[in-house]
Amino acid sequence: MPKIEISDATFARLQGLAVPLVDSNDSVIAKLLDDRENGRLSHPNGAQKPARSAIEPREFTAASPPGLTHAKMLSGSVNGNPIKDVTWNGFLVETIRQAKTAARDESELRRVVPVNFYVQGKKETEGYHFYPDIDLSIQGKDAKTAWLGAYSIAQQLGFRIEVEFQWRRKDGAAFPGVIGKLSA
Repeated sequence: MPKIEISDATFARLQGLAVPLVDSNDSVIAKLLDDRENGRLSHPNGAQKPARSAIEPREFTAASPPGLTHAKMLSGSVNGNPIKDVTWNGFLVETIRQAKTAARDESELRRVVPVNFYVQGKKETEGYHFYPDIDLSIQGKDAKTAWLGAYSIAQQLGFRIEVEFQWRRKDGAAFPGVIGKLSA
């Protein structure tokens, strides 16, 4: 049997496509070749654009997601409604927006929202951004903190949340090139 060497980044991408305890490296490569031969993936020369559904996103545990450094959000929804600002902070803000509507008062809002925000006046220093439609200034967060903040709100208020994202192929990315999914 021939032996091949692949980079750590390529190996991580293969792991992202594998079904745990089912697939081997060989079976994942065979599936990719089958998909390509059946026209579901692009040819190396770029002649055909890959179908997004050809590779299902890898699902991760909502309460303890992997590192999301270099992960670009592809889509997100709160209670089944797609978010407009498809960024991690946009997702968090939309979850807070819906929490403000659901909360009885400022005290309850402060209890359920685990990130820094101001309700009195506009603040746009120290990483805060003002959202006039909800009259709140919310401090920006990194991807993982934004997800965990939205997840905490969703758990407390019974919201359904979901995001799809893809890690960029960069040093420091947990799974370079892999498409991931978080939902609760």
